[in-house]
Amino acid sequence: MLALMVDGDNLFRALAVREPAAIERFLQRLEMKAVDRDWEVTVVFDGPSRFLPRETGPLVIRYATGKSADTLIERLVYQATDRGQVVVVTQDRAEANLVLGLGARVWSAQRLMEELSRQV
Repeated sequence: MLALMVDGDNLFRALAVREPAAIERFLQRLEMKAVDRDWEVTVVFDGPSRFLPRETGPLVIRYATGKSADTLIERLVYQATDRGQVVVVTQDRAEANLVLGLGARVWSAQRLMEELSRQV
């Protein structure tokens, strides 16, 4: 099973999606694709809660209150039992290099969009 860890704020900046309703629609689309593809997806946002809570299931939303989303993602990658099955979605080059060094893979926002469009 593929474990996707998405830097939420970074992703939506890259996609130029800013409206909360549009972000929520995207999260719903990502959740449905996670079910279809047997992915475990964790979307990490900086700051306080802003979107519908999802604490279990194929899509989990976490908030990095008191630290950055990057820090939380790095910790989650470090704690993963099979880092070869972890993909971090980010446009942040430093974050990408760090998680690659930990043994995870990295997808750009564009690669995630391609995966979302791909038929199962």
